[in-house]
Amino acid sequence: MSRILLPGLLATGLLFSLPASAASGCMLFADGSGKPISSQGDCSSQLPPASTFKIPLALMGYDSGFLVDEKLPALPFKPGDDDWLPTWRETTTPSRWLTYSVVWYSQRLTEWLGMERFQQYVDRFDYGNRDLSGNPGKHDGLTQAWLSSSLAISPQEQARFLGKLVSGKLPVSAQTLQHTANILRQPDIDGWQIHGKTGMGYPKLLDGSLNRDQQIDWFVGWASKPGKQLIFVHTVVQKPGKQFASIKAKEEVFAALPEQLKKL
Repeated sequence: MSRILLPGLLATGLLFSLPASAASGCMLFADGSGKPISSQGDCSSQLPPASTFKIPLALMGYDSGFLVDEKLPALPFKPGDDDWLPTWRETTTPSRWLTYSVVWYSQRLTEWLGMERFQQYVDRFDYGNRDLSGNPGKHDGLTQAWLSSSLAISPQEQARFLGKLVSGKLPVSAQTLQHTANILRQPDIDGWQIHGKTGMGYPKLLDGSLNRDQQIDWFVGWASKPGKQLIFVHTVVQKPGKQFASIKAKEEVFAALPEQLKKL
């Protein structure tokens, strides 16, 4: 498979501190293959991927033909769609889907795929625990599996998955990889292209209900320039605050990245 950007060897021994604001979680940096080169915190426990699952969903969408480019398809909001954010109540393109993390757009994609193809993609990507069963007894995995439900992935597994993505080792075309990278684009840092996605979910209690007194937040992605790549995975598990903690996780990664990138 073709690579998104030219890969290269990374220096080892990167050092960093987990942000003090993180009650618990993981900060992990990995080379372009997804092999960790520095980590702190609990990076092995599996957590709901929440909206970071939009990365594999985008790959599925472009590979299957449901998604065309960054602007198509433009799908209208319909009554009954999840709309707890005002930005979700508008016609949505692939680019807008990733920017505003629109849940119903993801669900249109998975419904179009159907469970058989959906499971095949998750298996081929070797994504986390691969469990698309959904909430017990509800048979809702097609639209809910990644939303604090059955699907789970660890930070280490996220890094391995992203390593296969950026090195072109996933079973999808170079065009699919490039379209996905395009809609994940973040602000550059000192000539490095940054691609990433936030995610927010809740842990489950023993009875299966969501523990809304805790919040699981992600920011995952990679930094690239010709000949060099760095994968990052950051999780924060803490009490909900006024600010979306996933935005905070993203800010903490952007604060840490410049120093890490100088060492490459």
